[in-house]
Amino acid sequence: MLTHLRFVDDLAELPGASLVDEFLVFLAVVQERSELTILAYRADLRRLLGNLAATNTDVLAARHLDIENFLTAYRLATSARSAARAASAIRGFYGYLISTDYLLQDPTEGIRLHTMIPSLPKALSIPETEMLLDSVKSEDSLGSRDRAMLEVLYASGMRISELITLDLEDLREDSFWLTVSGKGSKERLVPVPPIAADHLTRYLAQGRRELIGVRHDERAVFVNRRGVRLTRQGAWYALKHRARAVGLGDKFSPHTLRHTCATHLVEAGADLRVVQELLGHSSIATTEIYTKVSVAHLTKVYKTFHPRAGK
Repeated sequence: MLTHLRFVDDLAELPGASLVDEFLVFLAVVQERSELTILAYRADLRRLLGNLAATNTDVLAARHLDIENFLTAYRLATSARSAARAASAIRGFYGYLISTDYLLQDPTEGIRLHTMIPSLPKALSIPETEMLLDSVKSEDSLGSRDRAMLEVLYASGMRISELITLDLEDLREDSFWLTVSGKGSKERLVPVPPIAADHLTRYLAQGRRELIGVRHDERAVFVNRRGVRLTRQGAWYALKHRARAVGLGDKFSPHTLRHTCATHLVEAGADLRVVQELLGHSSIATTEIYTKVSVAHLTKVYKTFHPRAGK
């Protein structure tokens, strides 16, 4: 029988919390993982500790079956993508406990997670993308900002977190390129084609100037109503609002335009290594998920138009 998930807000109250804190410090200091990854892993491990505590199981005495039951229950309660991330967090945690001699045997070894493979990323179609972009008018400062953000995200495939950390110094005046600081502080160049560059230039020339007012020392490219750097949450809220306005709210997430950019490139025949470099993936295996998206698109088109596809 599957164990029930127990959600506990205060990590400090849970047995094994100090070990989780050690692991998270290791991720931050030694592995230089991003703050978002650490927060997500903390939440996943907090739920694991709560589940183990509910069955009076010490984190160091957890068995293979305890972990497998938790992950299966977690998969049923959330999604394949969330469960896959939780599995990664738990494997990393127990791998750390092994490497630091807290444990001799890894309870996560051999756990099969074939049902927990992340789902394919959702991308907008080309007509949907064009509808969204064209719906945002640059008639005021916020409209100009949001249109520039949408155009740059779709053109470059960068993450929202990368977009909001852009400084004026990251813009290359001599060409349509941006310097982006990605995960692990790794820098890469991303292209900004003419249409996106035009909207970005217009925003910088007028919309941004109106928003910053007298804050002439502000270096952030994208700013909020108060003229200071836009937060990730602020950017997400603004773009989600634009997507809702054209009926795409259910399809839109912080990574939608990143996935859409990559999917459209692969469907058009772009080299996978080029897409990998554009997105800043450290492994080509991460980029290869877009080939599956492309195959799915090909299958759909084939079944729709081939005269014998439905025979």
